[in-house]
Amino acid sequence: MQIKSLLVVAAAAASVLAVDPSVPTVGQQNRYRALPRGSNLSLVPVDGAEFLAGQHFDIAIELHSESNVVPDLSNLSVTINGKKISDVIVNAPAPYKSNYTGATYFADSKARDAKMPTKFAVARASWRNLALPANGEYNVEITAGSEKVKAKWVVKGSGVRKAKNALLFIGDGMAPTMISAARYISKNTRFGKFANGDGFLEMERWETMGKISTNGIDAIITDSANSAAAYTSGHKGWVNTLNVYADTTVEDSLDDAKVETITEVIRRVRPGMCIGVVTTASVVDATPAAFFGHTRQRGQGQVLVDQALNGFTHLVQNGSSNVWSHQGEPMPWGPAVKPDVLLGGGGEYFKGKLAINSTNYYDAYAAAGYKVVHDKVGLESVTSGPVLGIFHKGHMDTWYERAFNIAGLSANTDSSPKLDGTTATNQPGLELMTTKAIEIMEKKCTDGWFLLSEAAAVDKSMHPMDYDRGLADLLELDRTLKAVRALPVAKDTAIFLTADHSQGYDVYGSVDLSYFRSVPQDDSVGADGKPNTNIPAGANWHAEQRNAIGVYNDAGWVDNVLDENGLPTKFADARFRLAGGKVDMPNHIENFEFKAVDSTTNPLTRNPSIGYKSGNLTGAQIIHDISPGKVYVADPHDSKNGVGLERPGNMPVTSGSTVHTLQAVDLYCWGPVAITCGKHMDNTELFFLMADALGLGADQSASYGAPAAVYNSYQPASGNAAYVAPVGTGAAGNKPGNLYSSASTLGASVFVAVAAMFLF
Repeated sequence: MQIKSLLVVAAAAASVLAVDPSVPTVGQQNRYRALPRGSNLSLVPVDGAEFLAGQHFDIAIELHSESNVVPDLSNLSVTINGKKISDVIVNAPAPYKSNYTGATYFADSKARDAKMPTKFAVARASWRNLALPANGEYNVEITAGSEKVKAKWVVKGSGVRKAKNALLFIGDGMAPTMISAARYISKNTRFGKFANGDGFLEMERWETMGKISTNGIDAIITDSANSAAAYTSGHKGWVNTLNVYADTTVEDSLDDAKVETITEVIRRVRPGMCIGVVTTASVVDATPAAFFGHTRQRGQGQVLVDQALNGFTHLVQNGSSNVWSHQGEPMPWGPAVKPDVLLGGGGEYFKGKLAINSTNYYDAYAAAGYKVVHDKVGLESVTSGPVLGIFHKGHMDTWYERAFNIAGLSANTDSSPKLDGTTATNQPGLELMTTKAIEIMEKKCTDGWFLLSEAAAVDKSMHPMDYDRGLADLLELDRTLKAVRALPVAKDTAIFLTADHSQGYDVYGSVDLSYFRSVPQDDSVGADGKPNTNIPAGANWHAEQRNAIGVYNDAGWVDNVLDENGLPTKFADARFRLAGGKVDMPNHIENFEFKAVDSTTNPLTRNPSIGYKSGNLTGAQIIHDISPGKVYVADPHDSKNGVGLERPGNMPVTSGSTVHTLQAVDLYCWGPVAITCGKHMDNTELFFLMADALGLGADQSASYGAPAAVYNSYQPASGNAAYVAPVGTGAAGNKPGNLYSSASTLGASVFVAVAAMFLF
């Protein structure tokens, strides 16, 4: 009996210690992050994937072999809840099979830099445009070759519709520390209390705050594409991916398994709703494009311009030419998002050499009924939609140049969205674009609207460590929040504010610029004017300059940079400024001054580092294993000819700017579903919160009755077609219900399993 008990305990201990195959393999490089540990067979969507009721998606499997021989898929078997796919999903197509050899990956980063790749071959099968029949749990099992992989998927319904509209604000890269910094330079306290002084920022006054973890499947650090796509689809992905599960066919960026976005769901089940996308970046930059695009490579701006208007199609580029055509695997998908309002930059992809087949998409959008405008005056004059507003050739400029230093825009002589070689000097701001989008959608759609509004230059300024411009754009976002909250329509709207990821910025004290400027860089003379005669040879301490930095009680208080109109225009006038920085950095020089822009940047910002060149030698010729990259060194033109603190880089030398960090971002909520935000969550959960607010996962045949006391001005549009989910023989009869209806089932099964472990 004792031996039996010991065996039971040992078995239980072994079970606890065993690593779940879905736990990522430790390391920087990996053949394919969708592969379970120890397996050559992958399935996407991955184990643990969650779907909104009725949400469409693709399935893809890959079988790998680290040889040049393509693995055999002849015995491929896929079951869902023990049944064939066709028995669970009505009209499920037969799989499309393909294979390829010569794929490569690196065993580790040293192998990458030594250019020693490992080859592998792949057999692949895919099923397109599927939907599971009802909410609940689905156990998936695939067998191919000698491999077997299991996964559990969960389909979630939602409650009844709680809000007429939903609005998602994104402060790109907006770390919690940046929100605090923006408050300290714009709000005065009374004896240290913000509540007794100017108060907190608008966003900090909202009803509920939560936290979001932003990592993807592939790594602990994310980019805007991967993280924004988690918000729009409810699925995690890879760096650079937009609403797809990346595969290993890197030469085709449009064959990856897709997942339906919240905007596509709206188009399918709520044809009476409007959709708006507003950004101060290019409209086909990662975050805005996540609301209408599907691609493995976020940089395919020309493809994304087409997808916004025409929907997803499998386009293939003819080599490096600008010739695109439909070929290869057929990939049926749903209707185009075709935003009712699309505002931002990105003119370079709408016509000319970068547009697909040199198509003039301005004309194409106009032919589809859009009013096309290119400046602030044009936007102000628009009274009805749909509207396409493109205000810059690339990303729109930061608030500081757009609204205050307009003359400085002339540093870029080729920024016009018309691609006519002129400067875009009359760009609208985030507040105007957002309120105009709401005005147009309120007139156009009786069944409500969904809107993204992105303050993109928060991130685009923080990358080159242009902290002042980044914080100014954050304050522009805060003013926009206040303006929207003041609109009558706000009472009918669930409003969410978050960031797609963090920038590693923080403040550690203050700096007295008058003191900093007055002492020599080489420490030859002290603050008292007397020489320092015993400095060791080669010392590079910047001791006298660093004494101008105050920490703890010496930090004191910094200058408020707002002018008489409440706008942040007085950065250059401030003597006492925030002493802050990034945890990641290239080689650069920091003197804490307000930075002059570099004409080569877009948007116009600081340029902290440049590619090293000495005579005919470049960095890539000096350090051979970084070719064809550059070695970045401090830009002497960035900081008054090199005067300031010399900061050595702590990133790869090929990085001339900074990156993102893993810090969780804040989620602020206001309106009917605010109470659901007050917790820490994965980034995928925001998708379900927004869908729940709009009731997108509810039984679409049920009528919507808004609470009269709150939404008495709203009546659902008549004639909207109800969505009927495909009915199969899977989890039949489970109508979409509560958003977390599967949680109790899962909890019970875990309890039973744990109990059984101790009872037997």
